[in-house]
Order: sequence, then structure tokens, then C-alpha cells
Amino acid sequence: KRLAQYARWTDEVIPRLIGPYMKYVRESSNLAEELSVEAEECVCLTKGLGLEVLVVRFNKLEKITIRTCACQTAATQLMKRGLFGCAPLRPSLAVDLRVLDFVSRLFLRISPNNTAVCNTIEDFLKCQGYQLRGQDPLRRRFANALQWYNNLQQSTNEFVDSVLQRSRQAI
Repeated sequence: KRLAQYARWTDEVIPRLIGPYMKYVRESSNLAEELSVEAEECVCLTKGLGLEVLVVRFNKLEKITIRTCACQTAATQLMKRGLFGCAPLRPSLAVDLRVLDFVSRLFLRISPNNTAVCNTIEDFLKCQGYQLRGQDPLRRRFANALQWYNNLQQSTNEFVDSVLQRSRQAI
């Protein structure tokens, strides 16, 4: 199962997210502004799947519902909202790109510790009146989202580098 999920992330999801990620970063002024997103109409006419996703933001937890289909994957719809899911197909949790960017930058300066970060986020949100249910409700899913978000950042940098390299060679 893990190998299949790894292959799905690396072969399908991450390559498809590079364009929407670059667009979101550009339009949000490097994640400084929150963008409003309008729902897009499905063009593939396949039966979609309603998906409820718990969203972790800096200041709140919220539940959103998205409708996925062949032409509008969960990962792409979440990215257009400035979110990154914990799973490639049917994520139950999505994290705001700003939170993931903050934690990524934090881990450049201190030893990476997903457990401490997740416990801190849970405690902070609990003090705000939000309740996450279950034992260890955030750590695994958050760590998965962070890992693949970092992979997306790296893949985006490699894509930009390859475009620049081809441009230089054409001159």
C-alpha cells in the first residue's frame, strides 16, 4: 500500500500540482494574501465523489466539502484553495500552505520534530476552542502533508531550473 501511495504521489499528483502551485504562489504574492476561490464546473461528466476534509489553518480548524471527479482531483482543488492534502486521492486532512511553509522554514533552523509541532498545534487550537478527536489525531497526517509539500517544493524548483537551462541552451 505504501509503495502504491508513493508511486501515486511521485508519478501522478506532484507533477500535476507544479503548475497550480506556481500559480497560487504567484497570485497570492508568495503566500502573503489569501485568495478567494470560485467552484469550477466539471467538464468530464463522470459521477463525482463528495469529500469532507478537515483543514488546519494558523488560527482555526474548519471542515470543507469538495466534489472530486476525473477532471478535478482532490489535490488540485485543495491547491487552488491554498491547501495541501495528507493523501493523494481522498485526503481527510488538508493543511494551509502558509502553515506548511512556516514549519518547513522552522525545520531549517531547528531539528525536525513533527510530534512537537503537532502537539503544539493541537494545544494551540484547543485553547481556541477547537477539538481534534482520537488518539494522535494530527501527527501522521500532518507529517505526510509536510513531506509531500516539501517534495512539491523541490520538484517545482527542479522544473524551474530545467526551464531556465533549456532557455539558456537555446540562446
